[in-house]
Amino acid sequence: MILSKVGPDLCIKASPGGPSVRKMVSDHLRSDDDIPAIQRSLARLDPVLANGMRRLRGLRIVKMDEWECLISFMLATYANIPRISKMIDALARRYGRRIVDDTYSFPTLERMKKAELADLSGCGLGYRARYVHSVCQLLDDGAIDRLKRLPYRKLREELTDLPGVGDKVADCVALFGFGRLESFPIDVWMERALRRLYGQNGSYGKLAAFAHERFGAYAGYAQEYLYYNERAHAPNGSCLFSQQTSDR
Repeated sequence: MILSKVGPDLCIKASPGGPSVRKMVSDHLRSDDDIPAIQRSLARLDPVLANGMRRLRGLRIVKMDEWECLISFMLATYANIPRISKMIDALARRYGRRIVDDTYSFPTLERMKKAELADLSGCGLGYRARYVHSVCQLLDDGAIDRLKRLPYRKLREELTDLPGVGDKVADCVALFGFGRLESFPIDVWMERALRRLYGQNGSYGKLAAFAHERFGAYAGYAQEYLYYNERAHAPNGSCLFSQQTSDR
């Protein structure tokens, strides 16, 4: 699938096509999210974000398939993007279905449940293979459907009970897979942002509690704004947000 912007329109080129493609793209890009309203809400809660967010209105949180998101973030632990892409591609080629040319779908949970540990290891997953294999045996489509109905904190609790799923992976899956916008994943970039902009240090739990209290229901969007700023602007000194600690 290729997405391109032509004037004010988003054009979709997909094979196979069909009437469902437009909805799939709309759901993936969370086009129903009211970004101006979200930014107004965050601005009321947090003066640090208030000004810089206006320049980031095109930044959106994507909605992934829950199963694909879970496995993808499990594979992302202690790996760079080329390695992650290689592992996902290997799984898709072995267990997914061919869509067109050299493009394969991400494998379904049902298909991956049949995979042997040795075969998963053969996809270059390294130590992650045993975690992926265990999760495949523990879950089924009914379990995923049940997880979809859980509130954020209960969902996160159950995700962290899965083998190979820690705090960060659980929050990433809750946000990008299950669409829980109150989720606030914390990595080294978030640690730097929270320390530099808010004077916050400490454990994952402490930082997460601060973020949830400060940003509320749209903590996930606040995380994306802070992350983008820290990666793209802060290193060269063009920080979008005030570097002064602000209290509500």
